[in-house]
Amino acid sequence: MRGAARLAGKTVLITGGAQGIGAQVARRLVARGARVAILDRDIANAQLLAVELGGAATAFEADVTSFDSTAAACAKVAEHFGGVDVVVANAGIAGPAATVAAGDPAEWRRVIDVNLVGVFHTAAAALPFLRHRRGYLLAVASIGAVIPGPTVSGYMAAKAGVESLFRSLRIELGGTAVKVGIAYFGLVDTGLARDMLTGSGVGAVMATLPAAVGRPIPVDQAAAAITSGIARRARRVSAPRWVPILLDLRTPLLLGDRLMAVWPSMRRTVRDADRGGVRS
Repeated sequence: MRGAARLAGKTVLITGGAQGIGAQVARRLVARGARVAILDRDIANAQLLAVELGGAATAFEADVTSFDSTAAACAKVAEHFGGVDVVVANAGIAGPAATVAAGDPAEWRRVIDVNLVGVFHTAAAALPFLRHRRGYLLAVASIGAVIPGPTVSGYMAAKAGVESLFRSLRIELGGTAVKVGIAYFGLVDTGLARDMLTGSGVGAVMATLPAAVGRPIPVDQAAAAITSGIARRARRVSAPRWVPILLDLRTPLLLGDRLMAVWPSMRRTVRDADRGGVRS
């Protein structure tokens, strides 16, 4: 109940919100009294979801690979709802399965553009609004940030990049009230996961692991973890239960982020860089 109270009346912007995890997060948030901006290139499906969710949700067309498109959508959301409290950078694609040697460089770059550059665009465009509302920014990464993914190297590289980007952002925002979270999931039962299991080397990697690890979790389980994470303004969101165990193997290095965020020389460096022009 406390979590629902924290969400009631908040405006949450979700990229890639028309289907999959993003759509289910939107449903859960509206059920808890939040207002949701559904951002997606697929404006038709985004509008269908908004109709399903009623007046608390509105669809906005946006292409996260374009900063101008993303920034314009964020501004429209802020104007429509009167501000933005939470942003979930969720948009992502898997891309075709191929080795580095045999793959199409343009296809590989497309995965990076959506999954990594798109998250950067989302964060950069949303930060002025989040600073104003002392908000919360969450990126949907993946356990792919810490395990190899043969034949889907672009996806794995992008997810590792998202983690590194948001760790850096966490330190940059250490002197502000904006909180930054990263979501890590194992396989989630979406079309993207099914494609990876049947058409890429990820299936072969998962086949070497215990069955519980290789089995996709329901979409709603991931959405529930994100919804709870938003309510808690969590640094880390994860599902299923084995994911934190794998992540905690790197805990000593991750704990250093907290120290760097408040280290005086780091704060001076960030302030000097901010003087070059924080978007407002």
